Amino acid sequence: MNIRVGTSIALALFVGVVPGGATTGSPPAAGPQVPVEPNVVLSGSYSCYYTVTSYYTGPFVDPSPPPQTFAETTDSLTLGTTGGSIPADSRAPGIGGIGPGFGGVPTVRGSIPIAAPVPAFSTGHSFNEGSIEDCVRFALAMSAAAKGLGCTTSDVRRRQPPQTIGGNSASASFNFVCEGPQADIVHDVGELSRAVLALKLQSV
Repeated sequence: MNIRVGTSIALALFVGVVPGGATTGSPPAAGPQVPVEPNVVLSGSYSCYYTVTSYYTGPFVDPSPPPQTFAETTDSLTLGTTGGSIPADSRAPGIGGIGPGFGGVPTVRGSIPIAAPVPAFSTGHSFNEGSIEDCVRFALAMSAAAKGLGCTTSDVRRRQPPQTIGGNSASASFNFVCEGPQADIVHDVGELSRAVLALKLQSV
């Protein structure tokens, strides 16, 4: 009688049967995994330059010929992103749900790099003629676009040094920073790039 009871207990332990019909050895099925987007930081700057270049053409009949001038407006949007990472809370595969090496439930904490950093890249365009007022208007429009995407911006700086004999150059610029899920930041890059290309001179 004692031998039979001992055998039954041994078999129950081997196959994972416990009193009451419960079983051990298989962890509960995990629910669907929710994808996690890495957070990345986008930083950039926008600059617009209005440049007037003076030059002379011959023949020089007049001892003091008036200079010819060429004016142009150019701008540039420069962007770059950091790498992204997601919090790590993973469970390694294993056997039976007992512990490391058996149950597959050791938790690994920290962060897992998942988005590679993107070095600086830029877009922009240029126009014949224009004015410093066009540059200021462009910079204010781009600043509003960045703020509309949830970015933090600096003030728009207008720089207009004294005119020189060879010409003069004036500019308007600002910097900005955005942070969010990788997919949102990629969308922001596209929106800002399109906003630059949509800028036109007041006279166009």
